[in-house]
Amino acid sequence: MDINERCRLLPDLRTEKTEWGGGKNEDSVITLGYPKYSEQVRAWIDAFHSLELSDKNYIENLEGIKNKQINELTRDETLTRLTAIIRAERFCEGSIADALKSGLLEELCEHLKATVKDK
Repeated sequence: MDINERCRLLPDLRTEKTEWGGGKNEDSVITLGYPKYSEQVRAWIDAFHSLELSDKNYIENLEGIKNKQINELTRDETLTRLTAIIRAERFCEGSIADALKSGLLEELCEHLKATVKDK
């Protein structure tokens, strides 16, 4: 299966607000807040990885596209942006939640599908 076919298989993702967990526990231990992603979001992240859509060189590739608007991105540049959002979650919990809330993830997913529609 080529990359365009794999991109088409990525599920749609809609803008949503993410609930947060954490706070004071029963034993008075305070935990840091963490996003509680919906099943749809978790499935989308799993599909992104299992379809092998991650840009392994996303850090280097981000530099060249940082000033581009979404509608100017190529398929590979869109995958770079999506990879960066997913990877950012490892270092800053809530990165995906922010991208969901703002509509950025939905817009990037729609753009990705549009870039591979006719190929």
